[in-house]
Amino acid sequence: MPDPSRRRFLGTAALGTVGAIGALYGASSNELEVTTHARPMAPGAPPLRLALLTDMHSPHDYVEGKRLIAAVRRFKPDIIAIAGDAVDQRGHEHHVEFYGALDAPLGKYATLGNWEYQGLCDLSALRRHYEHVGVRLVVNDALRLNINGAPVDLVGLDDWRAGLPDYGLLQRLPAGPARTIVLSHCPVTFDAVQQTATRPALVLSGHTHGGQIAPFGLAILVPEGSGRYVKGWYDGENGHAMYVSRGLGNSGIPMRVGSRPELVLITL
Repeated sequence: MPDPSRRRFLGTAALGTVGAIGALYGASSNELEVTTHARPMAPGAPPLRLALLTDMHSPHDYVEGKRLIAAVRRFKPDIIAIAGDAVDQRGHEHHVEFYGALDAPLGKYATLGNWEYQGLCDLSALRRHYEHVGVRLVVNDALRLNINGAPVDLVGLDDWRAGLPDYGLLQRLPAGPARTIVLSHCPVTFDAVQQTATRPALVLSGHTHGGQIAPFGLAILVPEGSGRYVKGWYDGENGHAMYVSRGLGNSGIPMRVGSRPELVLITL
């Protein structure tokens, strides 16, 4: 029979090694980084300000909540997007009420990631807690928003790893020149979006954590569902684009190396 004390020793040693790597490369493990981007989608359309929060992995989040809230409030987003893996396990669904401290005039929207499924979360309870703080859970659904007379189609896809994304939604959107924003937890779906969307779409994803352990910013490993995408901007065919956030929380171990938690603020 394996020796439990040996398992604990090996686990502690592994964390110590990761910590040593972080110290060696000057990594700031769980200190929030706020990144801002300007990415106009439609010439002449009014600007749309969007805050992307993903992969909180509550209760395995270690970012400073007050700083995160303050950064979002200063940006004054029109839309807040939560791209999955908000909670890690059943019994913690109420943690999404954290997003009640944030406001956006065009609404707050969330989709699911693999951990809401893998952690056996009560999805009905999760939806109720989201609704309690004004967040709409959008899973294989689409809705049309309006900013100063300019339409914006928001699509939420189910998780690629543990759910069943309906790409046909992108072919059934109302006609017109609306900007299209797709919330999809796993960035590998960008390939399918490019093949099915009838107009240029911006995909907002997370999932990869930028590798989470990435000395010198180079990811050692990314999870299934990442495809060839790790972090940041990717330009596709026919005007499609995607941003992959490094996310806010941690998976597996309670630290990061060379891949700080990220709040993404985009002006479209």
